[in-house]
Amino acid sequence: MSEKTIGAQLDDLGLSMDLPPGEQVIEATVTLVTGREGYSSERHHPMRVPAEQPGSMPVPHPVERRIVTVVKAGQAVSDEQRARIVQWLQANGIDPSRVARGAITVECNMRGDRPGRQIIGFTEYYEGPQGHREMNWQTLDGALTYQRWVEQTVPIAPDPQWTGWEAWHAEIDAAREERLRQGEGT
Repeated sequence: MSEKTIGAQLDDLGLSMDLPPGEQVIEATVTLVTGREGYSSERHHPMRVPAEQPGSMPVPHPVERRIVTVVKAGQAVSDEQRARIVQWLQANGIDPSRVARGAITVECNMRGDRPGRQIIGFTEYYEGPQGHREMNWQTLDGALTYQRWVEQTVPIAPDPQWTGWEAWHAEIDAAREERLRQGEGT
């Protein structure tokens, strides 16, 4: 246990902010990184201050977790779609050459109709100090990968070819009916 309070430690870090007259800090989100100088550090989950007290939120908690699939694992994409995805990844500070094939999602918490912070989830290749992909020596089945999340600052543009769910359902229903007709004819 540290002898200094977290407030005193933040003061030592030089955290200061000028507030306009009459305003005060109502809420803050703190990302804490702990460790000792010269040793490795640990990044902790962001904390909300003040912490929510029992009874301050209704039960069940009316927050939905929304996961939007940008690309499904194994999904075939057109050259145009790939270009839009690459442009979107770059706009969000992600090197597309390090993104492994697999699902790419955007996740957020919805409070009513208001989305919270949106994060992009994807699998990234691990590159060693020389900038080359490292072999996964445990499985020996390719490059070493890890899950990564980056805050989305630029949303992805809608697919210009998308005609909506009604058209998609109609196409699926028509294909099902055609398969049934072909099955009846034999």
